[in-house]
Amino acid sequence: MVKKFKIASTELDNRYILAPLAGYTDCAMRKICSSFSSALNYTEMISAEALFYNSKDTIKEIKDTYIDKENRSRLAIQLFGGNSEHIIEALKIVKNIGHYDFIDFNCGCPVNKVIKQKAGSFWLKRQDELFHLLKEMVKISDKPVILKTRIGFSSIIDMNHFVKEVEKCNVSAIAIHGRTREEFFSSKVHYDVIKECKKNASIPIIANGGINEDNFLDVFKQTDADALMIGQRAVGYPKVFQDMVDIESGKRKEETTLLSQLKTLKKHVQLMYMYKDEKVASCQLRSISLKYLKGYKIDNEIKKRIISAKKEEDYLDVISSLMSLNKHI
Repeated sequence: MVKKFKIASTELDNRYILAPLAGYTDCAMRKICSSFSSALNYTEMISAEALFYNSKDTIKEIKDTYIDKENRSRLAIQLFGGNSEHIIEALKIVKNIGHYDFIDFNCGCPVNKVIKQKAGSFWLKRQDELFHLLKEMVKISDKPVILKTRIGFSSIIDMNHFVKEVEKCNVSAIAIHGRTREEFFSSKVHYDVIKECKKNASIPIIANGGINEDNFLDVFKQTDADALMIGQRAVGYPKVFQDMVDIESGKRKEETTLLSQLKTLKKHVQLMYMYKDEKVASCQLRSISLKYLKGYKIDNEIKKRIISAKKEEDYLDVISSLMSLNKHI
């Protein structure tokens, strides 16, 4: 039996969540992950500054959330930014033009261009301002507010105190990436810190960092988390969610083959070109396509064709060629 869990009054089908990933978790990837049983999907990081200054591309990203109405999965829109006033105005825009179940505020992104805006994990150095902002976001939002954070900037902070202060803001859940900003994505994940947070928390705690279909049950044991958030593993392998649902329910995990990966990639390609400009879709699919093929022996000529692809037909031709070569698998 697969366990469910709630954020505020909203019940999710299972405990497996697609993390926000810039350049990846667009409406095409969200649709794919939903078909593989993700319970909650996140948008890419949405810039509050871009919304505040009326960026057409960013507004389109928000409007594209209406595509998610067709998905079984719930949806969270994640905002990031360093200017509190602009974040509040951006939230008002999102309320008017988006379709979503939760608003999430990013307090964890470690990349330099975000840190330079005093955004992302930089908020861990501006905690009083952060708590004030979260209270305002909860007041304005007509949907539950979630916070996504790391466990510190240059070192691990007092996360029990931090979680308690966030709870006072009436935030509905906290997703915790078990690394500091300085640790980026390369160090071990401090699941023990997440466990301490959960021990003292009165709202759901979502564990994030280094989770895949092989270790997720162990992560549950190490953290006692209410749910798990999966990011990098889902890029090129969205079936990770179905694997975890099957394993938890005691079913035999369906075998993954190159042919099954190619079928999913084909669907991903078609969705990308359905929803995006040809140039943008072609550029983004270069890295995405290679991630679907990771771990399989692929001829270098095929990889060159993927890297040089400039339109949907180019990608579909490469996929068809590979499927023909591997139809016996």
